[in-house]
Amino acid sequence: MIQYYGCGSCHIIPGISGAAGLAGPPLSGIASRIYIAGVLQNTPENMMRWIENPKTVDEKTVMPNLGVTPADAADIAGYLYTLR
Repeated sequence: MIQYYGCGSCHIIPGISGAAGLAGPPLSGIASRIYIAGVLQNTPENMMRWIENPKTVDEKTVMPNLGVTPADAADIAGYLYTLR
């Protein structure tokens, strides 16, 4: 799903082929960070919320709403939580 939604066009994501984007922060170690996007406590629920619709968290974010479904957000978050 990370490749399907094109997350790697903006982020460096370990383990994802071609994920070498420089527009957003690198996601290595995301599971160990205290905050998501600098504003949300790093919990699975908040990670899924952010992935599904980032503008509801921070209206000024440049991260677009990619139409990620709740099920896909859960799968993406599951993978990101392996990145310690």
